Amino acid sequence: MKRTKRIILVAAYLTLSFTVFATTSGECGFQLLKISSGPEAAAQAGTGAFYSGEAFSFMQNPTALLFNNDNMISIAQNYWIFDTKLNTGGYGSSNGKTAFGAAYRYLDYGKLENRTDTGLLIGEFHPMDLILTFNFGYRIKPNQYAGINVNALYEKIDTASSYGYTFDIAYTYITVLRGQKLSIAVKNLGRTSEMENETIMLPISFELGIVQEAEINNIGIAGECKFLKHVDDDIVRIVIGSTIQLNNILDIKFGYKHKFDAESFTLGFGLNLKNISFDYAYVPFKYNVNDVHVIGLSYKF
Repeated sequence: MKRTKRIILVAAYLTLSFTVFATTSGECGFQLLKISSGPEAAAQAGTGAFYSGEAFSFMQNPTALLFNNDNMISIAQNYWIFDTKLNTGGYGSSNGKTAFGAAYRYLDYGKLENRTDTGLLIGEFHPMDLILTFNFGYRIKPNQYAGINVNALYEKIDTASSYGYTFDIAYTYITVLRGQKLSIAVKNLGRTSEMENETIMLPISFELGIVQEAEINNIGIAGECKFLKHVDDDIVRIVIGSTIQLNNILDIKFGYKHKFDAESFTLGFGLNLKNISFDYAYVPFKYNVNDVHVIGLSYKF
């Protein structure tokens, strides 16, 4: 039980929410499902999937790839507290009518101390999470889009482990206002096996997003406001993000998280050089928690 609680503590930091740790008490697992994997999403507070150049944008919204008519591969690396690292890689392909994507997320917690109930050090253990995601998107009508993600989950804590599956479903509607989209999504519906005879509750979430894109004097501006509700807490959270593209080369990104205990502002930038783009995100923390740095590389072909 103590090993499980230590992992939940680490996972609570990783999800950037102290509230999650306070309310789950070791019952809710696979917190990796909540984390923004790529630098574009991280820099925009978990938004921006619809105008993203990352191949794994579909992990933010299952319909996102349909709005990017390219073949892409992307990799990203998150660095933050302890020796924890999150590595993400993905492939996306879209022709505007249909889209397909595949990605992985591997979370390495580093080595943690293994102690008895009395505090005696008896060794170390190396926990990890792995998620494989497959995406399919379809344009129903010129202004209506649907998408689904299928996630295969695996989590290991010392000698105990759990596996499972989840589904994400989304619907996006292009409104009569130029450059505007509305999207709803339900994420992390599924089942997992027990870990040490304890049932693991999945972090099911409901999302409602409003996206607006525009171009002013050859400067591209896009933004998204998203409302989030997780079943493992009673708070409706709001995330807002935006990107400004200058000369199709430099992207300036920033975001804000409302009702998050440990976070508020996020920021980052992107460099686009022909078919290759480099992105960086900085996510500061409060309460003496280490800040997060995310870097990523994408290639379009």
